[in-house]
Amino acid sequence: MNESMRHDIALFRYGLIAPLVNGQVEPKTYLKEVSERVHHVPHQGDKRIAAKTILDWCTRYKKGGFDALKPKRRSDRGHSRRLSPDDEDHILALRKEHPTMPVTVFYEHLIEQGEIPENHTSYFTIYRLLKKHNLVGKEESVKTLWRTFFRFTTGVVNH
Repeated sequence: MNESMRHDIALFRYGLIAPLVNGQVEPKTYLKEVSERVHHVPHQGDKRIAAKTILDWCTRYKKGGFDALKPKRRSDRGHSRRLSPDDEDHILALRKEHPTMPVTVFYEHLIEQGEIPENHTSYFTIYRLLKKHNLVGKEESVKTLWRTFFRFTTGVVNH
């Protein structure tokens, strides 16, 4: 999440708590009314927001100002929650053995070979790891694969 997105979300949060912070409304009535509505949260979509959450935002704003309303960055940003560094190294080494294999097939291959447990690590976790290390690459086109297959089965070198 970039700084602009964090700022937009903080503005949204401030918009909800401003009447409370400024003493313009009766808290109990306002919280009941606001928590019953569906709000369009920037970059997150439509959500209901609990009264307790709104009170938490008020407390954070009073203690830390506008910046306290911004969503926190993940402390483990850029690191997989599912894969240990050893698992990552192992998967990267396997990928280097099969660089042209489509990522979807490579993912299925990892599951079939027992390299990763099924339903433990998602396809997108593997894809992000490979992309981070520039191992996604351009997969061979179907036309190229058919041409290779044709040459192999017929022995024709030029076609």
